[in-house]
Amino acid sequence: AEGTAVATVRQRTRLDNSRASGTGTGSGSAPGRAQVQLNASLVQSRTSDKILQVVDLHLESFNAVNLITALHRLATVVVAAKKGHLRRDVRFKRLIHRLADTLRSANAGALKPQDLSNVAWALTKLNLLNASLFGHLADHIMLTIGSFEPVNLSMTLWAFARSGFLDEKLFRAAASEVKNQLAEFQPQQIANTTWAMAKSGFVDESLFVAAADLALEKLSEFQPMNYSMLLYSFALAKLPHPRLFEEVGRQCTVQALSSALSAPHVVTNLALAYSEAGVANEQVFQVVASVASSTLYNFRTQQIATLAQAFARAGVRNERLFSCVSQAVVGRLVEFKQQDLEDLLSSYRGLGLSTADIAHAIQAQQCQDSDTGTRCWLVLAFFVSVFIVLAMWRVQTG
Repeated sequence: AEGTAVATVRQRTRLDNSRASGTGTGSGSAPGRAQVQLNASLVQSRTSDKILQVVDLHLESFNAVNLITALHRLATVVVAAKKGHLRRDVRFKRLIHRLADTLRSANAGALKPQDLSNVAWALTKLNLLNASLFGHLADHIMLTIGSFEPVNLSMTLWAFARSGFLDEKLFRAAASEVKNQLAEFQPQQIANTTWAMAKSGFVDESLFVAAADLALEKLSEFQPMNYSMLLYSFALAKLPHPRLFEEVGRQCTVQALSSALSAPHVVTNLALAYSEAGVANEQVFQVVASVASSTLYNFRTQQIATLAQAFARAGVRNERLFSCVSQAVVGRLVEFKQQDLEDLLSSYRGLGLSTADIAHAIQAQQCQDSDTGTRCWLVLAFFVSVFIVLAMWRVQTG
């Protein structure tokens, strides 16, 4: 399961408004009128190409705020399918080169917490996993960690854990600061932080206990995405918290999970959390099965395989869910990776469920691939024969 870091609408609005005025970060000297106007242009640009046009025309005039705003806006607006194309764009490469120079040369304290957390978030969202950039970021973060607010701490930890750059000194310092400010953390920030700690392998048990206590106090404020991610964090950290799992279980209704943002992600995380933590909450699995059965067409193939594995690990045999899974696999067979299919079949066998439909679909697909291959070879053989005949005819008539 993957963690997510999504700022609230209010946070995004505040960020854009501050950036439009060029005052959002306070980096370096006060921005001139040109830099303020450039920031406004970047914030108002709604597509990656529009942002890159501003970069192309004015990069030499950018200050640190402009560089970070451009990067953050690109990470916000670009769609997943175009991230690779963006990373190859010459204008983007120039932007990253300037940003790297800025991180290397900036004085201690010149880049503020919002600057640093936004850069970490944007690089991670764009899958720009550059060890040098993250290394310079970590150095600056260590110098200013005491000034980080909950949103900066949670976003930074999420980004470093998600990107795989696990700096133990940074995580230790951040954990200490999180404990100092934990009472101010919002549900999304609590979930992001515990997920990052668990994902990184840096598990501060006292922090997790305090996070669980705070989550129980604020549970009514948690959205399904928040508490599903929180429980998965505890399971991943191998720190089951019986009361937390029990109370969250009471929040898991068909209505709540069906209407959740990214329901497939939510129910998959919940099934994983309860199964890996060894918490046999029958009601939760029944609700998850009900929601998944009705929305399986929205699931990625890997999520379908993961969900089946979670039910198998928990020993929960839900006939309706696995019937729907079989139909989804048969209908979308070409989308499944070989490993996902093997995991699915293993889950079925573990629960004593029939794999006949899936097996027949796989066999039919293999036959179709074999027939297609045979036809291709026949066509190729025909053209080779024609070529040989023509060659021989030319030799004889030459």
